[in-house]
Amino acid sequence: MIPPVWSSANNRYEESVKLSELIHDLEGAILIGDGSLEIENLEYDSRQIRARSLFFAIKGYTIDGYDFVGEAVARGAVAVLGERDSAPEAKAHIQVPNARQAMSEIAARFYGYPGLRLKVCGVTGTNGKTTTCNLIKRILEARGKKVGLVTSLLYDTGQEKFKAERTTPESLDMQRLLFLMRANHCVNAVVEVSSHALMLNRVDNINFRVAVYTNLTRDHLDFHGTMEAYFKAKAKLLDKLDGPMSYAVINLDVPEFHQLFGNMSGQFLAYSLQNRQADIYCGDYDIKPDRTIFDLVTPMGTRTISLKLPGRFNLMNALAAAAGGLASGCDIDTVVLGLEAAEPIPGRFNYVDQGQSFAVYVDFAHTPDAIERLCESARPLVKGRLLLLFGCGGDRDKGKRPLMGKMATTKADFVMVTSDNPRSEEPQAIIDDIKPGLTGDQYEIRLDRREAIAAIMAMAQPGDAVLLAGKGAEDYQEIKGVRHPFDDASEARAALKKLGFAAVAQEEH
Repeated sequence: MIPPVWSSANNRYEESVKLSELIHDLEGAILIGDGSLEIENLEYDSRQIRARSLFFAIKGYTIDGYDFVGEAVARGAVAVLGERDSAPEAKAHIQVPNARQAMSEIAARFYGYPGLRLKVCGVTGTNGKTTTCNLIKRILEARGKKVGLVTSLLYDTGQEKFKAERTTPESLDMQRLLFLMRANHCVNAVVEVSSHALMLNRVDNINFRVAVYTNLTRDHLDFHGTMEAYFKAKAKLLDKLDGPMSYAVINLDVPEFHQLFGNMSGQFLAYSLQNRQADIYCGDYDIKPDRTIFDLVTPMGTRTISLKLPGRFNLMNALAAAAGGLASGCDIDTVVLGLEAAEPIPGRFNYVDQGQSFAVYVDFAHTPDAIERLCESARPLVKGRLLLLFGCGGDRDKGKRPLMGKMATTKADFVMVTSDNPRSEEPQAIIDDIKPGLTGDQYEIRLDRREAIAAIMAMAQPGDAVLLAGKGAEDYQEIKGVRHPFDDASEARAALKKLGFAAVAQEEH
């Protein structure tokens, strides 16, 4: 939830706008009540309502905004918008056929359509979005300009920073963020675009200049149903490209993305690990435990880059970011400066070092493909065994659970199966869904994640690598609707300390 925008010029919140102006020409809108009401604030969360607010009664998966109209009115809401035909408690009610679409349009109007006034680069795909967004931001900043950022970890407006609540925020929060970026003199914005966001109108009223596609593997089928529907949702980002200088940036190594070339009317850049038919590709590369050194080949020439992010998947993220930077108008030397200035992203293949004789990495990998990439990236960096800990999130795609079990036991030498964020589900039920995919006998099951981390640490021998997968930089574990403080890196350090590795050799990187 992004707080309302404070205006120091007039010592108040957002400028007031008449309700009738906000809903003028809004498709299918039916107003009951006073259209001359002054609206000073927009909210979809009744707890954030203040005087003279318009409350969006959005129906979610488990709750309905209309159940909170009474609370919203008591807190100061004067008007309610939603898909029902009335809300008697409010002074005015607007019925619309699609409340999420209407919220996006009204929020954009209220904040002056900031998404049409920034140069926005969107990044979509199953894995690698957050890292790619951060790398593109570094590249764009290397020109000396302010750049806003919206990712699953952080919302950065060029001045204010907010901890992210979801991959792509609701449209109202998105428009607020873009408004703040404009107010803070950002020239560009880099936005992580989820498939949910594309289907739920969260990135409507934004004209994207660049659309970067990272990869496509199984995820979110609890929402989309099929991989075809998932792909079609991702493809919607192409429809949001605007202007003759807009670019689609496509990963040529993903066969499913080849059909995107037939859907685009504008320009494109293709990138690849080593396919020389691509516009941007990698020449020689050397992946080290703490960095990746590679030759970036582009139409502008070739440069050698030292990237402070290890792993083959981070090499692919860097290629995507380089292509995104070039598509955004940067020259190759600016791309090099940005990539080499980039620091490791929290929770993405972060190394935990307390002077132990084995490697420990914390990573966000939470899909079968991500587990595979994680193991393949770690394998060349260690002489011993790969010990992998993972779980599956509750209330999410159940079909990927056995696939993750199979991938884990296929790619790692030993696997510890444990809880991730069980949410409303029973942890044992999630484990039972994973079990059919487990192969061989080199695995153990421990429901308690803290105990599981301690146990797998105790198993590690000199030269081994322990991979703690699934939660990355998350600082909580959600159980039965309650978020308990929990951080994989902190738990790893605590377990290492008990094993006698107390000296911190260096910070996580």
